[in-house]
Amino acid sequence: MDTASKLAVVKTFLEVAQNDTTLDNEISVYLDMAKNEILNWMYINKPDKRATATEVPTRYEMVQVNAVINAYNHKAAEGETVHNENGINRTFKYDDMVAYVRTHVFQVI
Repeated sequence: MDTASKLAVVKTFLEVAQNDTTLDNEISVYLDMAKNEILNWMYINKPDKRATATEVPTRYEMVQVNAVINAYNHKAAEGETVHNENGINRTFKYDDMVAYVRTHVFQVI
C-alpha cells in the first residue's frame, strides 16, 4: 500500500472527506513517525538491516495506519492517563503511538 492509500484509509477512519486536504500534512507526519517507529523497533537488534529498510513490510501496514489513528485520537490528551468528567471516565489502552507499535510489531532476531 503506498502512502496515498494509507492517507486515504486514515482519513476514512477519522471521518475526513477525501477531498479535504487540510489534515494531509499532519496525517503524513504521523504516518512517517509510525513508519520510523515500526522499522526502528523491528530492527532494534539488526542496525545493518534498519539502515537499508525504507518501507514498512506489508504485514505491518495496517499497524502503521492504526498507530496513526491511535495517535490522532490522543491529540490534545497527550500525557493524560485518566480522565474523569461529569461521571464519565476515560482511559486509553495504549499510552501513545510507540506503545501501540511495540505491542503489535515483532523484533527481528
